[in-house]
Amino acid sequence: MTDIKTIMACVDLSDYSPMTLGYTLGLAQQGDIKVTICSVIPLREVTPVFMTGTIYHCREDTTEYLEELKENRKAEINALINKLIMERCPQFSSKIDIRVSTGHPADAILDMVERINPDLVVMANKGRSNLSNFMFGSAAEYVFRYCTTPLLSVRDKNVFKRMASGKATPEAGKIRTVMAAVDFSPWSPDILAKAGWVAKISGAKLHAFNCISIQEISWVKSHYIPENAFDLEQFLQKEKQRRHDLLADQIKAAGLDRIEGIDISIDSGVPHEQILSTSQDIGADILVLGPRGRSRSARFTLGSTIEKIFRHSPVPVLRLGPDIIH
Repeated sequence: MTDIKTIMACVDLSDYSPMTLGYTLGLAQQGDIKVTICSVIPLREVTPVFMTGTIYHCREDTTEYLEELKENRKAEINALINKLIMERCPQFSSKIDIRVSTGHPADAILDMVERINPDLVVMANKGRSNLSNFMFGSAAEYVFRYCTTPLLSVRDKNVFKRMASGKATPEAGKIRTVMAAVDFSPWSPDILAKAGWVAKISGAKLHAFNCISIQEISWVKSHYIPENAFDLEQFLQKEKQRRHDLLADQIKAAGLDRIEGIDISIDSGVPHEQILSTSQDIGADILVLGPRGRSRSARFTLGSTIEKIFRHSPVPVLRLGPDIIH
């Protein structure tokens, strides 16, 4: 079972930051996990100061101002952390490292991921702009696409698709059910391992799911001779049982059969629709996916199914990094 030793949380002191830190501290307090908190001061907050210094003679040292800005950001983050620990994670004892940088948020986050090399990155689906007509911030989507490290995109299902501003703020939820979406691609063993790790440290149930896609059914039907003798109901019954047994074997091989409360379900249809529908039916609190599916197309950073789930899932999505296949 895959262990995680270092978690990097991305916070910007927006309404979404307590949720991000809530999930991070909740995972970290279950084991000996180091937490690094990354915060980026956008260039738009810094550039005017430097521009003023080049036009007018300033008494203030711009470099000193920038350092003061970073220290203030660290102090605010520390205050937020202490509040969350007192309220939600009183048993938290892991070491916390706070790093503040300046630049374009997405690029700075990816650069920090490369330097810190965490085992897991946690960030919210939105940031400080919190535009009510967008479900995702541009930085969040960019990092989700190009981060090579496993990334947990957290969101609160109660305010995920809120199309107008309101008083409710996103909060970290309890993880009671973990759903692993498996497609028997080379990423499947690691998907199960990561899902098993989350379920183990959270005391949650594990649900493994696979979807027989419409494309697969069409391919089998077109190669069936004679084609008009193809019995869809009979095929699905046998194929679901075959996949159920195969998935059970993979769970056993991953050492997850010792976890209590493991469920397996196989369905058919459009993969992303069935995954989202099943996650809602079982009350999943987190989805675990691979970076791409069975096609493994090198032209795409994310598979189309993963991208659609990332955009439309109201519950947190844990996406694996693409570098687990050698």
